[in-house]
Amino acid sequence: MNDVRAALGYDRIAFYGGSYGTLLGQHVMRDFPEILELVVFDSTDALSVTSWVENRAIGPQRGIDTLQKLCVDDPDCAASFDIPALLDAAFALFNDGPIPATYTDESDPSLSLSFDVTEARFAEFLFGMQTSKYGAAALPATLTALLSATRDEFAEALGTEIATKALAARTATEDTLIVLMHFAMVCSDDPVRSTEELRLEGVGRYARVFGEQMTSDYISACDVLDLPQLPDTSDIDVMTDVPVLIFSGGLDIPTPEFLGQEVADHLPDVRHVIFPTGFHVQLANINTCATRILGDFVRDPALEIDASCVAEQEPLTFPVLDESADMSD
Repeated sequence: MNDVRAALGYDRIAFYGGSYGTLLGQHVMRDFPEILELVVFDSTDALSVTSWVENRAIGPQRGIDTLQKLCVDDPDCAASFDIPALLDAAFALFNDGPIPATYTDESDPSLSLSFDVTEARFAEFLFGMQTSKYGAAALPATLTALLSATRDEFAEALGTEIATKALAARTATEDTLIVLMHFAMVCSDDPVRSTEELRLEGVGRYARVFGEQMTSDYISACDVLDLPQLPDTSDIDVMTDVPVLIFSGGLDIPTPEFLGQEVADHLPDVRHVIFPTGFHVQLANINTCATRILGDFVRDPALEIDASCVAEQEPLTFPVLDESADMSD
């Protein structure tokens, strides 16, 4: 980062980092504070978290808990759904083991796949829904529709989703490169070595299954990459007087807001703005309130932040299924 700054001819820069870019920004703050005019972190992880998977079950569980609270506050949702109960019922379908499924590509009938829908694959599907506004809002209705079907129909619906994503991934070279860059970052600083690194206190079956699967994936990846390690000083939360703005989302499950607060607690000149119904990386989710606050901060980081637009954001709206609807709808 410092070499790029010098090559471009800047004396000082404003740094914006989203997701694991916030970790990069904290390293820059520690090693080159003199080059920074200001810093903006959007969905923040903390350097002091010494295992990437430590909170990977906590995050989804907090997201479900928050969704349930929002549902209770919505009369239509409260009358229609009990999200934790829906999750329990859905995962109970796997009590007898994985569910066999087949998929045939409509455009190429010769392309047919047979595989098992496991509870880990189901957990990954749910996690994907939780990471977007429309997916999270539709989660209780989706679970209700899936549970209205037979066990085999349940597997067929999920199997189609799993198979189409797997087939699309065959040519997604850009996404593959991004994943490798991510693993290179994670596995060079406190690589995941054991399932004991995963925190499971207070989490339900869905969050536990997802966290265990992710932990297994990271253990395998870090073992294969076998990268040189950063020193222990990389695990110390940064403390500099650079002006910092932190955005967090109340429905951000990869980087819950408590991680942003962990970083904020060590900074003398910081503003931490939490969007109660915000998801992972506010700017990527076209959060106009965050964009407005960021603009004001960049123009003058010494001014008091006007975060009144946070209270003006639209609430999450939960779609409710018509009684005649089925999974094909």
